[in-house]
Amino acid sequence: MSINSNEQIGTKKISAESSKLNPSTLITLYEFDFRNFGINRDDIDLAELNFANEIPIPYNDAGNLPDYDSTEIDSPLGILRFHSMTINFENASSNLSSPTLFNQIIWQGKRYVPFPILIEEFEMMARGTLPKPKLTFTSQNQIDAYDYFFIKIKNTVRSIGDIIGLEITRKRTFLKYLDAVNFKSHGGIINDDDFLIDPDPYAQLNPDIYFIDRKLRENKNTLQYELSSILDLENIKLPLRTLYSEACSFDYRGEGCGFVGAPVANNKDEVISSLLGVGVSEGSPALWEKVNDQAYSKGQYVYVELNGINYFFVSKMNNNKYSPFNANYWIADQCSKRLKGCRKRFGSPLPFGGFPATSKEL
Repeated sequence: MSINSNEQIGTKKISAESSKLNPSTLITLYEFDFRNFGINRDDIDLAELNFANEIPIPYNDAGNLPDYDSTEIDSPLGILRFHSMTINFENASSNLSSPTLFNQIIWQGKRYVPFPILIEEFEMMARGTLPKPKLTFTSQNQIDAYDYFFIKIKNTVRSIGDIIGLEITRKRTFLKYLDAVNFKSHGGIINDDDFLIDPDPYAQLNPDIYFIDRKLRENKNTLQYELSSILDLENIKLPLRTLYSEACSFDYRGEGCGFVGAPVANNKDEVISSLLGVGVSEGSPALWEKVNDQAYSKGQYVYVELNGINYFFVSKMNNNKYSPFNANYWIADQCSKRLKGCRKRFGSPLPFGGFPATSKEL
């Protein structure tokens, strides 16, 4: 059976269940997608955004779960998945010492961990305006792990400035359609003695995707944000590509630009070799990683790969072991997005992403 056929069957199931007088319990799950967050924000050391090793019990023990995918929640800049339901607080101390599925939900082979989180006001207005849901993180004293993780989230937000623009997805399904591993009849913790389970990863309501737009409140026990859809974010215009006369819209070294040479200049079109007084040369290893303890000499360059684009940095000093994201020790190879910057890197013709024939200025 094809994926499309499975999706059609899942859609019919979710529609039929929704129309029942006594449907199964509605399950709401949240995904926080950090994979693309912080791109082109020079003040963020992306390698620091890794919750995995600091998430306490019961978060960092997946157990031997069937179809468990550890490549996302347990990797840097992955997807953090939460739910806010209370499934099992009995014998909390023993569950904490040996967590298998303690208060966790497995959906589509992914693990959603418990956390006091509330997202409300998703409803559409009759006058047609887009909803602006409110996201609230709270601390909860019943289990120390919750308080610890709440503090971890606040400290991480503070360290990167804020999480404005972070993508959040709300997923909803009914209890009976969760993965079989959740239920007692299959070794889980949810009692399914009184109803028939029907595990189906395709039986779900349409996901709601929103982005954090602004902070509303922060105190000792609460962190609250307002969300917006992609169509309601500030400074977002359709069509997304505006025709500027002198500014290139391509990502430097990305699609459209395609430059693959050694570092040339900074974003002010100042030639890096002239600024340093030495020629630039490839460092060894050229790919910089946080675990790498290699010292680099003045003029040597390294690169960091992110979403298929290599970002280059040139050392300002000898014996340089600092992160290339630290502008005190490295010069970032950047393009001014002007014709001058394009000419410094290419011959004729120029792959310039602007539209010189138009009159619109940036």
